[in-house]
Amino acid sequence: DAEINFTFYFINFMAMLLIFRSFLGSSLQQFTRHPIVVLEAVILGLAAYYACTFCTARIIDALAPGYSNYNDEAIFAMSRGNAFLMLIGTVVLVPPVEECMYRGLVFRNLYGKNKIAAYVISILVFAIIHILGYIGKYSPLELVMAVLQYLPAGLCLAWSYAKADTIFAPMIVHAAINFITIRGLR
Repeated sequence: DAEINFTFYFINFMAMLLIFRSFLGSSLQQFTRHPIVVLEAVILGLAAYYACTFCTARIIDALAPGYSNYNDEAIFAMSRGNAFLMLIGTVVLVPPVEECMYRGLVFRNLYGKNKIAAYVISILVFAIIHILGYIGKYSPLELVMAVLQYLPAGLCLAWSYAKADTIFAPMIVHAAINFITIRGLR
């Protein structure tokens, strides 16, 4: 499963580089012009993510004791099978793809029209895509908990993009979150 997943990640990554090459180039210029702003957005984004995740975990524990996220379980299982491929996939390949999609495409295109809609829609799309494959396995309460679990990441990643005005800020935050999570599996 880890090898198939890695192949999927790699194909998505290559497609993202091709499709978003112009956007990535202009975003890289913004990053190099304002590296301190990017660093600030990354640090604050990570801090906010862990604070929000801590609070969300308490809510989930209160509402659904013993709840377990199927997506996390699948990643953990694949990591035991091939830790290196999962580390490269989830830290190097996945964050750029997901950030180009959810922050670069969805959030950025809505942000100029309606900031609140940009946050709400990009956060919900990010959460839903992470649980889509598990609909039917979750009870209705677990489905709500699964969506709730991804809201802090969606919010903090969108905020870091808005703060730094470069897709590289949420990419770095996302990669750091995934790295810390994957390394914590050992």
